[in-house]
Amino acid sequence: MLFKPTKQLSAAKYSRRPLHVTLLLIDLCFLAVHIFFLVYFKSKGIEEMFRLNILSVLIYVVMGAAAYKKPTHTTLYACITMIEVLIHAGAALVCVGWETGFAMFIVCCAPFPFFLEFKKTYVAYLFAAVIATEFIVIRIITYEYHNTVYNTISEQEASRLFLFNSCISFMIITIFSVVYKRAKQLDQLNMKAKNESLTMLAKIDPLSQLFNRRAMIDFLKKIEQDAKEGRGAYVLAMGDLDSFKHINDTYGHSAGDNVITTVSRMMTEEVPSEGYVCRWGGEELLFAVPYADVKKGTAIAERIRERLSQHSFVAGDGREYHVTVTFGVCGCDGSFSYERAVSIADKRLYYGKQHGKNRVVSEPVENENPENTETE
Repeated sequence: MLFKPTKQLSAAKYSRRPLHVTLLLIDLCFLAVHIFFLVYFKSKGIEEMFRLNILSVLIYVVMGAAAYKKPTHTTLYACITMIEVLIHAGAALVCVGWETGFAMFIVCCAPFPFFLEFKKTYVAYLFAAVIATEFIVIRIITYEYHNTVYNTISEQEASRLFLFNSCISFMIITIFSVVYKRAKQLDQLNMKAKNESLTMLAKIDPLSQLFNRRAMIDFLKKIEQDAKEGRGAYVLAMGDLDSFKHINDTYGHSAGDNVITTVSRMMTEEVPSEGYVCRWGGEELLFAVPYADVKKGTAIAERIRERLSQHSFVAGDGREYHVTVTFGVCGCDGSFSYERAVSIADKRLYYGKQHGKNRVVSEPVENENPENTETE
């Protein structure tokens, strides 16, 4: 039958929200944290950090708008965020001291370069080296609390700030880990869906959109095995368009293609959903139906033959023409192979071609080796 893909994995369905929405939510989280620090440092009279947080807020506002419009530049946005966090954390440590916990932001940045896709792999290691260097240098500078620029924060308040910064740092690590894991899962799902799609396309005839011979053989092997194990007989029918070369020569190959697609559609509409239809080769078409006998296969073939014979085709130049098809039908109860069943159907088809065309032949014919045919 016409290609009806199996239910495939869909990365779009798996994703709970679009990428630009996810990036915007992350950006808003960073924006909210910096608005808090902006107000906090202003209240403490730490003007350098107040002005730095104004810049940070502007960065996240601009980046949020950019990420919403162009969400695919995730590596660029992540790098900007990482650099901003490192600068802000380093400046805060110098201003208010190690005990406030701003060093946690530097630590949580350490794995992020390895989550990103850089054109050069060494870039991630350079980022990691810079992060480690900043951590060590800032620790040396702020080894003693009184070495900081400001001493306006009490030890109790520094402890609360340490707890707040630690929670925010763990939240950042968690968010980015979840996003990274989700991205990897989406990549895997996309790859699996693509492979499944390519596998199915390899089984489809591009013109008729029917299964090709390879796909049909796989199906025939399955229903043959079922028949051998007593789970039900099957029937197959080989059809061949009558005088197809004449159609191509007279009306052009586009007319021939139109005939192929039309009869393919008719066959898919007449063959039951449990059956298969394939383009066996050229103008030859084959259908097979499990759990069916010769009588049912003949009735299906007759309906297809009659519909096609009554259908009017119109060539590109406006000329009208008709096409007929001849079928050979064979049923099998598992006592012989599907190859033998195809051979029998083909011989009956050939017999029908020799005796007038536009007919369905399901009775045994000469040179068919009737000892191995099905019980009618």
